[in-house]
Amino acid sequence: MRELDENHELTQSLEDYLEAIYELTSETKTVRSSSIADRLQVRRPSVTSALRSLAEKGLVVYLPYVPITLTELGEIEAKKIIRRHKAMEIFLERILGVENEESHELACRLEHAMNDEVTTRLVEFVEFVDSCPRVGASLFRRSDYHCREKNNDQYCAMCIHGCLDEIVHSGRTVDLSGVHRESKSLAELREGHETLILVQLAEELMEREEFSSRYWRPNKTLHLIKSDPEGDARLAVRIDDQLFNVEIADAEKIEVIPCE
Repeated sequence: MRELDENHELTQSLEDYLEAIYELTSETKTVRSSSIADRLQVRRPSVTSALRSLAEKGLVVYLPYVPITLTELGEIEAKKIIRRHKAMEIFLERILGVENEESHELACRLEHAMNDEVTTRLVEFVEFVDSCPRVGASLFRRSDYHCREKNNDQYCAMCIHGCLDEIVHSGRTVDLSGVHRESKSLAELREGHETLILVQLAEELMEREEFSSRYWRPNKTLHLIKSDPEGDARLAVRIDDQLFNVEIADAEKIEVIPCE
């Protein structure tokens, strides 16, 4: 496979042009200077200068009155750039919880600092998180990626139990004899327990504003304050500094384990 030699390395600006040409080719099949200028929001003379540089490096075919095309080497390099961009964007969104619009802008700036080896490691890390029941469950729901209860053995134990619960629910065959602790719904455990660890919410609850992932996420500590005086129709739950009144019907869809 051909690669750029050290004397033909791309600047950040030229990488942006190469990426834009690849994307426009996929969308329209016909790429001209005007469409590149519109995509990158730059002036036509800047596009002309960039295309000449890319042509000198053997990455594009740039001739008067002819649509711009990528060479074989240009397509290889463009795919590398896009791979870096996608890997960084996924990391920012799914691991760090950065919003979509902001993650795209940040990825555009960060991608140029990564080489192929770093990109490969980043992709492998995202794939690992996607397959790991403990890490995946926490991070892909925008949970914390650091421990908020350092040096707390009880919290660590609850986290481990939560991990084991998720493995069981994933359908994997794992010998959990002597270590597994069954999780139950918040409605079931509301009597006799004051402190609980959240395992997971039903998907329908995760979509509702009152169950914001800022508070309702795996491994968060739930403190039961008291039941609603009107027939125990609701539960008063404190998470951090926020108080929630949870309907019993919703509490049945919240999976927890007791902390005592």
